[in-house]
Amino acid sequence: MARPPPRASPGDEPPPASATGPRRPRRLTFTPIVLGLGLGSCLSALNVILAFKVGTGFGGAIVTVLLGGAVLRLLRGLHWRTLFLTYAIASGGTLAVTAIDTSIGAGLLSGAAPPPWPALIALGLTANLLGLLLGILLAPSIIDDHGLQYPALWPVIDLMHALTGERDHETTSGRQRLILIGAAVAAGLSFAATLANRASLPLAPGLSPYLAVSLSPMLFGLGMRISGTAAAWVGAGAAYSFVVWWLGSPQRAPAYIEHLASPWILAVGVGLLLGYACGFLAKLSAGKLRGWRQGVVTVTNADAGLPAPGRSRRRWKATLAGTAVLLPIAIAASSPWLPPTTTLILIALTPLFALLLNRVNAATGMAPVGVFQYLTLVVLALLHVPAHTTYLLIAFICCSALASAYYIEAAKVASTSPAGQLPARHRLFAYQAIGSLAGVATGIGLLSAITELGTLGTADFPAPASAAMNFLNTLLRGSTDYTQETTIFLVCAGVAGLALAWSGAMPTMLALGVLLPAATCAAILLGSLTRLALERRRHDHGTFAATLGSGLILGGGVANAALLPLQVLAS
Repeated sequence: MARPPPRASPGDEPPPASATGPRRPRRLTFTPIVLGLGLGSCLSALNVILAFKVGTGFGGAIVTVLLGGAVLRLLRGLHWRTLFLTYAIASGGTLAVTAIDTSIGAGLLSGAAPPPWPALIALGLTANLLGLLLGILLAPSIIDDHGLQYPALWPVIDLMHALTGERDHETTSGRQRLILIGAAVAAGLSFAATLANRASLPLAPGLSPYLAVSLSPMLFGLGMRISGTAAAWVGAGAAYSFVVWWLGSPQRAPAYIEHLASPWILAVGVGLLLGYACGFLAKLSAGKLRGWRQGVVTVTNADAGLPAPGRSRRRWKATLAGTAVLLPIAIAASSPWLPPTTTLILIALTPLFALLLNRVNAATGMAPVGVFQYLTLVVLALLHVPAHTTYLLIAFICCSALASAYYIEAAKVASTSPAGQLPARHRLFAYQAIGSLAGVATGIGLLSAITELGTLGTADFPAPASAAMNFLNTLLRGSTDYTQETTIFLVCAGVAGLALAWSGAMPTMLALGVLLPAATCAAILLGSLTRLALERRRHDHGTFAATLGSGLILGGGVANAALLPLQVLAS
């Protein structure tokens, strides 16, 4: 059978300069590297403060592109390649310690002593590097899955091409105007909601605060960009969560974390995710094994451009070898704290959760790190891992998963590069690794300073996400009956997720609907319904709605970048 011609893809070497036009001047390389390091370090520090102030994080991709583009234009060095270099380095550092800060914070709130800071820096660097290697492994199955639309990433991609003028002006000017209108509306709504001190609105007067819709334009925009099928599964999960809440105690109106702690919610959502991950891996492995036995080599966006099947296999072998070398180093470094059983748990859960987080992020545009921290906490508590070790494992596993997600996002952006500007795979890995180094150093340094001040858990740094993790950990370990009940729900939901993985269902979206707050799901569903109405009215297959959704995500991201630091300073 003739092999199809290769296509350009992230990770292939760029063609010679004669085929791609003039080379960029060497002096321009230094500027985007320094710019990316500076933006990544600042955003890493900002995310540590946000995690302990308001319990949230900020991806910062749109802000990185806007600020990076402005500086490069000022220095007359704005090209797609230089802007991508800035973005790739900054994205490696922005959330380099996001899962580490809240996990270590939870341990400190429980009374545990902080680990040595050099060891914590080593943990952060190892987790990020392992995440990048996992990203290389997972990229083919994520990027080439057409059901995974990356709704929050396309506004970043469109913005990069608009700033560098790499696309035809006549065909994109109308879309750019619509994006700007949506961005202006989203920014105005975000500022108005902040001034009114309202994060959500009840669905009807007199209803419980639980039955509300978030006022975040970004969530509404995500709903306009994700597929109708994905939104329907989120809605099904949210409906189940509502029924559980209603049959429980609607008059008492439990807080979100109390509602989440119910085995009907937490164990069911976690079980669906774990069952789906195991089923998907088995399905993927079976397909690859069948292809290898038949001698079929599939050319994908992540593998295209390779001259021979042997080189594709060498890439996999090299990646696996790198992972095999890195894991023993991590295990040896942490051996004083991790018994052999815990080490096996670490090896099993890290790639599994990286796969889950990437598929959720690609399908919804959200990387719900908090949900995955709860998921990891449940699994480790049921396996009777000691509490002080649990928080370190949560930090490592979730940090690795997040690093893999940001590598694959960068690879997805690279796949849209103009002709002849595709970065080589090893360079993309180096960009992200450099950014991770700066982000870990800055974030862990700030975390150390906050800990030394002794203000964690006070009004200055209430650390709501860490407090929620500590609450769940105490609850899971405090009652034998609760643990047994949770195990039963976890196993039943896991079997259901495993079965759904082999069908056309979307159990990850179902689980997110179960686990996410009702206000978040309501905003996403409202955006999806708006998309459906616009699509039927305009008969354009959702193009208008998706473009407007990009504008809402863009404006909401810029507004958050301006408002979150102001809220931190005001508090």
